[in-house]
Amino acid sequence: MNYEEITEFFIAWLRKNAPAPFSDWVWDSRRALAIKGAGEDFRRGMVAAYKAMTDQMPDNGMQCVMFTHQDTGVWSDLVGIFWAAGLQVVAAWYIATETTSELKKGGYVQGTVTLMLRKRPVGDRPAFKQRLLPAVRQEVDRQIRTMMHLNTAVKAHHGEPVFNDSDLQMAGYAAALKVLTGYTHIGGEDVTSFALRPRVKGEVTVVDEIVQQAAEAASNLLVPEGLAADTWGKLSGIERFVLRMMDMETTGARKLDNYQNFAKAFRVQDYARVMASMAPNEARLKQATEFASRDLTDSTELGATRLGRLVIALQQMRADLEPQTIISQLQAEMPDFLEARPLLVDLLAFVERKAPEADVRTAAEVLGARLKNQRFGV
Repeated sequence: MNYEEITEFFIAWLRKNAPAPFSDWVWDSRRALAIKGAGEDFRRGMVAAYKAMTDQMPDNGMQCVMFTHQDTGVWSDLVGIFWAAGLQVVAAWYIATETTSELKKGGYVQGTVTLMLRKRPVGDRPAFKQRLLPAVRQEVDRQIRTMMHLNTAVKAHHGEPVFNDSDLQMAGYAAALKVLTGYTHIGGEDVTSFALRPRVKGEVTVVDEIVQQAAEAASNLLVPEGLAADTWGKLSGIERFVLRMMDMETTGARKLDNYQNFAKAFRVQDYARVMASMAPNEARLKQATEFASRDLTDSTELGATRLGRLVIALQQMRADLEPQTIISQLQAEMPDFLEARPLLVDLLAFVERKAPEADVRTAAEVLGARLKNQRFGV
């Protein structure tokens, strides 16, 4: 965002009749001082700016930072910036700041994380990854459940929730920030030295790992509407990715960023294999009818899963194969068929509600009913 240019818009408006407290100001956007770009220069510029503000504020002072970004790496950098500036996040709220419109429906972030920071207390507070991860998960859990409760209340009064999945995932990053910035040493290393150390291309630091864990913890709580939490807990990463994005697509979400972020959160190896389009603003999953046989072999990420087998079963239903023949085939291919049957029924009910193709929804309904009413030993 070119904030210096945006500032000039207000300068042109305000300086003609400046309010009394600001009448002696020099009305200039200071373009040359804008922190721009990326990489080490950007990080060090941000550290210098926040450190200067920290040095100027009293010991009981606070800073308020409003931040919006969906990239795990950027949030990791933000941890380092606050560490190196001697700041600690003491509170984090996710606030809806966008008005709802047809243009903003779907996967667009609807709000901003508001962070309150104080000077980090004097003294050492060391931590190790084994201790940090449970604390981060606990804070993420608290943050997400609070927001989901607000969503339920708002939906009951206004017909739609205020936060979408991208908002909830981003709140997980903020929760990780709150925990991490309270420590002075991570794994025996001083956090300021750690934060100022140049990044090595491709390196995954302990902070990157913890922030990624926060994203995963948040995503694990985001059970798609219409799917049982018990079923969600038994699914693999690629299955969760496909079902999560199917649910998002029903809201009109088409931004590729959403697919990238959830693929990363669910540790999907190659999400491109299940994508029909990867255009930046027109991304979408393959529909059941668009999967080729080579996409669903046992050697592929999706093909080896229960959901992958159900996609094949739905294709066979559309080809007019008898439902009982398909069920017998599933039974033969799945050693745990009896235990997995309730999960298969739940997945088919979800597809029945969310699939964009009418004939696939019908096939899921018929196959699900036959599976649910299947009798054995008769």
